[in-house]
Amino acid sequence: MVDLPPDMQEQVVCSITAAIKYEIPANILLAIAEKEGGKPGQWVRNSNGTHDVGSLQFNTAYLQDLSRYGITAAKWADWLEEWFDAKTGN
Repeated sequence: MVDLPPDMQEQVVCSITAAIKYEIPANILLAIAEKEGGKPGQWVRNSNGTHDVGSLQFNTAYLQDLSRYGITAAKWADWLEEWFDAKTGN
């Protein structure tokens, strides 16, 4: 890979893997992670009672709509852990 630190290389590899599996552009995942600056396993409480979760700081306000598709907070957190957190060794 290009001259990237090892943890960044792993994030790129994980993003590409997730992008292929979930049919999401890898550059979008990387851009969100960079912009949000979240940490693995992080849950940040917002003033409106929702939380921003994980590396991508996904807001739990969307979970009510996503529950129709079987997506829960636990599933989302597991997905983040699998693709962005666990594979970086954090």
